[in-house]
Amino acid sequence: MERGFIPDAVITEKLDRMRAELFGYIDKNIDAIEQNLPVFFGQVASILEKSTVALPDAAHDDFIDAVAFRLFSVSRKIGDSKFVARVCDLAPGIKRVREKKSGIHVAAAVHLVKAGKYLEASHYLKPYKQHDAQVGVWYAYCYYALYKEGSSEPGFSSGNRWNYAKISRQAMEDLAYYKPRHNRIVKGILTTATWMDKPFWLMAFSAVEWFPEELWFLHLGIRKAKEEGNGVALAKLLQIALGRFPDDIGFFRESYFRNFDQGELDGAIALIRDFQQRHPRELEPIYYGLRTSFFLQGDALFAEYRTLAEEAGMSAHVLAIIDFAFAFLKGRQNQASICLEQLEASYPGIDYFTLLIEFVAFRLEDPNQKKAARFAVFNAIDRYCRRMLQIKE
Repeated sequence: MERGFIPDAVITEKLDRMRAELFGYIDKNIDAIEQNLPVFFGQVASILEKSTVALPDAAHDDFIDAVAFRLFSVSRKIGDSKFVARVCDLAPGIKRVREKKSGIHVAAAVHLVKAGKYLEASHYLKPYKQHDAQVGVWYAYCYYALYKEGSSEPGFSSGNRWNYAKISRQAMEDLAYYKPRHNRIVKGILTTATWMDKPFWLMAFSAVEWFPEELWFLHLGIRKAKEEGNGVALAKLLQIALGRFPDDIGFFRESYFRNFDQGELDGAIALIRDFQQRHPRELEPIYYGLRTSFFLQGDALFAEYRTLAEEAGMSAHVLAIIDFAFAFLKGRQNQASICLEQLEASYPGIDYFTLLIEFVAFRLEDPNQKKAARFAVFNAIDRYCRRMLQIKE
């Protein structure tokens, strides 16, 4: 085993190789593994114990979660309750923190949902429904599916369908009350269970309609949409959010960045002006007007928002940085150089920042590097200004 400090990246690379090899073994030998699960998990424990790098407890136990997930993915016995229960019993036994069963239980649940075993899946999800937002949504979906589709599972009663519907809605209402963290449990290999996206969106949009005064479901959906790059869901949620809560700066912020990132700059400016009418002295929309003007034709918009920024009391050194950024991004190198010299002379305390900007902006000669430098300068200045103006990420 390697001694001394080992970077996290090295540990991750080692675990990725170990996982790929073990997954290949599972795929080729699933029938034999199913017949002797204790021996298989003993082999997994031995592989981890013989690792050439010291594994942190969390990485060690997450590896076991991934192995269980792969077993459930490949096995044809996912419909066998005894098999699922046996895996859920044996896998935690080789963990360093044996009480940490959530990853394995949720891995079982998502595969049970895929197999239409909603009642059994709900039993594995129930202990964690208030600890992770997605788990809570999936739990609610299980009962919605029992209501809509029914089940051949033991314990299902067609006479209880309306009760299943009530449980589903109540589960979503409970989520709004407890507001569990997002991705506390659903992380790592669990994020590859993409067949659970459709159930999530079904329940999320249902909750948005059921509880129109509740902001939490909108925030959850927006975060999830951004994570998976679901532009359709994001646009729909933001439209609903701005319609219901037009004064909420968080929804305004998300809508602005969606427009900006998609190059819809006219739409971004329209949003800014609308929010300004509601909050004329807020610095945040004024700053967004400035940063958007960097990428529009002419100087008129920049001049307008530059004046508004001064009137609203924006910090002088932030304004000086913005002046430099505007000149640089417009390709006015002489103006940009003068702005940066004055900035360095007036505010020597931020030389850690300005010296780096100077090097990236003016010292790179390769054309491809210069193109990349524009994006690097903009991103660095944008993050710095937002931090100085206390604008949330």
